[in-house]
Amino acid sequence: MKLKHLGICSLVTLSLFTSCKKTTTQTTDITSLKKEIISHAAHQVCKASYEEMYAHATLLEQSINQFTISPTQANLDACRTNWRTVRNTWETTEAWLFGPISANNIDPRIDTWPVDFNAIDSVLATSNVFTESYVNSLDDALKGFHPIEYFLWGTNGNKLPSDFTPRQMEYLTALTQNLSLLAKEVRDTWTNGYALDLTNAGNGSTSYSTQQAAFVELIDAMAGICDEVANGKINDPFTAQDPSLEESPFAQNSLTDFKNNIQGVMKMYQGSFGIDGNGIEDFVKEYNLSVDQEFKAAHVAAMTSLESISVPFGQAILTQPVLVQQAMDKINALEVVIDQKIKPIILQYIQ
Repeated sequence: MKLKHLGICSLVTLSLFTSCKKTTTQTTDITSLKKEIISHAAHQVCKASYEEMYAHATLLEQSINQFTISPTQANLDACRTNWRTVRNTWETTEAWLFGPISANNIDPRIDTWPVDFNAIDSVLATSNVFTESYVNSLDDALKGFHPIEYFLWGTNGNKLPSDFTPRQMEYLTALTQNLSLLAKEVRDTWTNGYALDLTNAGNGSTSYSTQQAAFVELIDAMAGICDEVANGKINDPFTAQDPSLEESPFAQNSLTDFKNNIQGVMKMYQGSFGIDGNGIEDFVKEYNLSVDQEFKAAHVAAMTSLESISVPFGQAILTQPVLVQQAMDKINALEVVIDQKIKPIILQYIQ
């Protein structure tokens, strides 16, 4: 969990999403299929997602700039909307947190929580100029999505334009510039070679000596986000009965974060981030159709459990404990299918 332990669909739509086969023609040429799955994951899932994220981060930066010039409620609302939009993409990509995200330590730099209020106040009280490079040098808990969230919504979620101080405006501007640059760094790294390196797994790749290594990377990332959501993001504040440990409390966005995380798992499995193509799904169905069906049923159950929580997550851990526990259980069950059913197929049939 990126405490870093400092370390929406309707159910009908969901059922249709997880049960319908894509329009691409399934091939029985397994050699070609394996390469197509890796290539599609690299270019049309991972790279495409980071291109989208950077585009949304740029819009957020533009809206923040407009708000600092004209601090109206309409402009503040636009900033909040754009924060949610780029956040949605980021949380979806957490189902494939590997490669540049891991190597360049982007995840903690962009998404550490909880917000350290006292440290932020100390930074605001200095005479330091809030440049992007200065913000980039700060501790992880003082930059990224959640300090931006804190400034945009305030501790109670009802901050007004008149509540912003000039120093807060300066800090917020630099925070958003830093977020955009980190999003650009990830996009550029994927575009300028990493997508090709993943595509070439087992055939000249410097990162993946075999196709199996590439597939295992994808599978482990899918399982990893399930573990993080269930046993970190949800369990830590739930066990402590402490809403202050919630991931996105100021915008009351935590449940949306969790849903996007789990939807990301399905997007990687089906190869369906933007443009549908061959995905892990197609390989699994070649060898064990029942495992494919079991995965999709577990995914529906996990999403349904999150949809059943009817109040903001910070309230739910106190008032809907049974539903919160069910969500953890269903997400953990999804991870079991990935790790104990899908991964063995990959290890057996891909070298």
